[in-house]
Amino acid sequence: MLAALYIENLAVIEKTYVEFPRGFTVFTGETGAGKSILIDAINACLGQRTTREIVRTGAEKASISAVFREIPRDAADMLAKNGYSVEEGGELLLDRTIHADGRTIARVNGRPAAVGFLREIGTRLINIHGQHDSQTLLSPEKHLGLLDNFGGLHEEAAAYQEKFLALRDTVRKLKALSAKETGNSKRAEMLRFQIEEIRAAKLTPGIEERLMEKSRRFQSVERIARALESACVSLLGDEEELQGAVDLVEAAQGEMSALSEFSEFSAAAETLEGISLELSELSATLRGQLSALEYDQQEADLVEARLSQIHRLKLKYGSTVSEILDFMEDAKRELAGIESGDEQLRELTKQAALQKKEVARLAALLTEHRKEAAARFVEKVSGEARFLEMPNLRMEADFRPAKLGIQGDHTMELLISANPGEPPKPISKIASGGELSRIMLAIKSALAEKDDVDTLIFDEIDTGVSGRAAQKIGMKLREVGASRQVFCVTHSAQVASQGDSQFLIRKSSDKEKTFTEVLPLDMEGRVAEIARIMATDQVSGLARETARRMLEENQTPAD
Repeated sequence: MLAALYIENLAVIEKTYVEFPRGFTVFTGETGAGKSILIDAINACLGQRTTREIVRTGAEKASISAVFREIPRDAADMLAKNGYSVEEGGELLLDRTIHADGRTIARVNGRPAAVGFLREIGTRLINIHGQHDSQTLLSPEKHLGLLDNFGGLHEEAAAYQEKFLALRDTVRKLKALSAKETGNSKRAEMLRFQIEEIRAAKLTPGIEERLMEKSRRFQSVERIARALESACVSLLGDEEELQGAVDLVEAAQGEMSALSEFSEFSAAAETLEGISLELSELSATLRGQLSALEYDQQEADLVEARLSQIHRLKLKYGSTVSEILDFMEDAKRELAGIESGDEQLRELTKQAALQKKEVARLAALLTEHRKEAAARFVEKVSGEARFLEMPNLRMEADFRPAKLGIQGDHTMELLISANPGEPPKPISKIASGGELSRIMLAIKSALAEKDDVDTLIFDEIDTGVSGRAAQKIGMKLREVGASRQVFCVTHSAQVASQGDSQFLIRKSSDKEKTFTEVLPLDMEGRVAEIARIMATDQVSGLARETARRMLEENQTPAD
């Protein structure tokens, strides 16, 4: 429960501290006194979105602190899970500071916290029904959420949604892959051609260099042959008895050997003999090279053809043989991926079929449970509505088959009939503002038994309602307040008189500033305030007496 609230420099509230009791508490005051600001303060402290304009004019920051006691188990578990311990005695302190420059700071039990965490923990502490929340009834897409709350079907709905989202993801992948496969057939055909064209060339590292060397040799064979033959003739002579260098050196060596008796010519003879031997060996080598020299025109043409083939491949696939081979490997991998796409497509199709079957099963089960909950829900709400002076209200949950979606395989809209003999119709077409307020209160009363939220706040739930209907609203709020803490901002004397306690929101001003106070009222204060609410002009003694009688009659618990 919300035990205390401290507000400083929030809008027209300069500073106030309020302690709240259990039971049903009402807030009253003149129009424009700032009752909604109190709700705004609680909302801000619970992490709801706010703006820097909420900071009191001239102040550097606004501060709101809320003390909670008897924390619900799920809220305590969430706090512990996030490293925040609940203080001894079960107290929890939430702080929110909004600076004039827009900065905001949140704390839990004095420790910094994310504003989002305040918002998350806040939903487990307080349920606020604002002035415009009745509009939820006018939005059929939100009706299933009300039903799931009542039936305790959130976990089942979440499990279904998880499976549905997984199916949707698979279907998206399947569509993307199918679209890709449509264009992949031509791509695969091109890749196969490219791979085969490169494979046919039988390329290996260094092959281009080896072929170019052969080409150069084939192009130089004739010149090499002429040179070798000329050198051999010069060394060995020719068939026309032309002497070559070998014969001439041998002749010179013979002449020098004939002078061997002269010591000065013996060295020359030995040198010429060595030269003769070397020339003979060289001539034999050159003749052997000449004999071994071959020229195969067919092979030469083949070398040129292969070099031309490599040149064409380089124009298409890379500047070197190595790059061409890399291109082929990349093409093989891409082709393998495309060819495996058919298998992946079959697997995804099979997976999607299985997932769809499971999602359809869960959707059917969820719809069955929702219909079971709907029967109890409409009966409960109709009973609450009868208590709230809507004796002829008949509610019906209209389920309609729908395409499998995030909410299930059915849509559901709550229909009502407010008068006997009229068929149920959409709420937006027949409910007045006052009826919307009472229907929403009936729904809130039905849901109150299904959650652990200990504090409920109603901001002008009695809008558009007066007389006996307003009294019944007050009685219902008092009844709910018997088991949990209930706050209500009201302009109705009938509702205010039902409160276990009452606070006056009062605005005053001097020449420079406006101030709003939150004041607890004793019995006499409540009499005066309720009489003011009833009075059309000045508060009369009769109005005071009527207010006192209303308060005294409502001191006993509601039936």
